[in-house]
Amino acid sequence: MSVGLTVPAAPTAHLLALLEQLDELLTRVDDECYRSVRAREVSGSIGGHVRHCLDHVAALAHGVHRGRIDYDARVRGTAIESRQDAARREIARLVDGLRRMDSHSADLPVWVDVGGADLAPSTLARELAFVCSHTIHHFAILALLLHDRGVRVPPRFGYAPSTPSPELAA
Repeated sequence: MSVGLTVPAAPTAHLLALLEQLDELLTRVDDECYRSVRAREVSGSIGGHVRHCLDHVAALAHGVHRGRIDYDARVRGTAIESRQDAARREIARLVDGLRRMDSHSADLPVWVDVGGADLAPSTLARELAFVCSHTIHHFAILALLLHDRGVRVPPRFGYAPSTPSPELAA
């Protein structure tokens, strides 16, 4: 039974678009800005948030092939966290991996590690939705950090698709 939902041509299309947007944005940032830490309310550097997002994408890409995804298996303090060129290389690597995932059905079953020996059943589509939502959440933080540094971001950067544009609220 169809409920009128539009399914993207490729399961990874939305996440690929987010990574493309991030890659383009990183061309506007030098390494000093990338690794600087804001002294106020937002924790972490631009690079730290980028690394965190890319770690989740990597966990998804690697986990799908194993049938088990562990978002907590992350390594902090890598070059991705301190150099935007390293982040851009990782984005390119992840884009290649995500494109290979498009041969999988969105209904592909996977297990998600939810702490220790506990696993939860899920699907590729559900985990893609989670990683996209998580990425957008961190893009919103990145937008704040970049704004503080005088770097302009695209108008909807860090906004969920369902969030009204600020320009329309006026």
